[in-house]
Amino acid sequence: MAVHDWDKLFDGAFHHFHNGWIAELSKALNKGILPPGYYAAAEQVVGGPNADVVTLDAWQPEGTTDTFPPEFSGGVALADSPPSIAYRIESERAIYADKADRIAIRHLTNDRLVAVIEIISAGNKWTRPAIDQLEKKVQTLLGEGVHVLLVDLIRSGKQAPWGLPKFFGFTDHKSDPETTEETPFSLMSIRAAYCPEAFIELVGVNEELKSMPLFLSETRYVLVPLEETYEAAWEGVPAPWKKKLEA
Repeated sequence: MAVHDWDKLFDGAFHHFHNGWIAELSKALNKGILPPGYYAAAEQVVGGPNADVVTLDAWQPEGTTDTFPPEFSGGVALADSPPSIAYRIESERAIYADKADRIAIRHLTNDRLVAVIEIISAGNKWTRPAIDQLEKKVQTLLGEGVHVLLVDLIRSGKQAPWGLPKFFGFTDHKSDPETTEETPFSLMSIRAAYCPEAFIELVGVNEELKSMPLFLSETRYVLVPLEETYEAAWEGVPAPWKKKLEA
């Protein structure tokens, strides 16, 4: 199924679709994409920022805060099989170089936050304070070692005219991943590391969504089926809206 231009409708229409897509993403991740010990939950509050889908690991040795040892991590090894994504760019800005001086407050249940998926809405980019808040939210998550997948199907507008990848500073100065009229949407998976690394795809209206990596650790990831879950969520869109979007 081809991606639609949701700017044809009012913001509440995409919000309705957005909620259905969140449910489908969570369902897909929990039905076998995530390895044992991990689970996805929708619309959770994670240390202050809100996220659409959060990935947590429920397994943790008693009395420790260590991450999974490699043999229990599951997913695909980045070194053995890098995801086939158009852009792979390491940030030149060490946006959490002060990590060692910070303390992350975790929930007492030990359901440790690993990654978040954020589906961008028009409200995230409507004003400068809103998009600055989005950037702060992403930086906070990365600073706590939480990997982030951003799905942006809203035209950028004046607050981020070249798209979120350029706004967040991911560029190799050779082939900048800028959104255009032909490819106004972006998918960006950010691997939390000392210098965060982004895997970026630019998408045009009527193009299919590529499966994107969602990192569970610095070295391992799973692929999120954006196209299949988008299509499943589309089934719940009211017929009058479908007619306008498909015109």
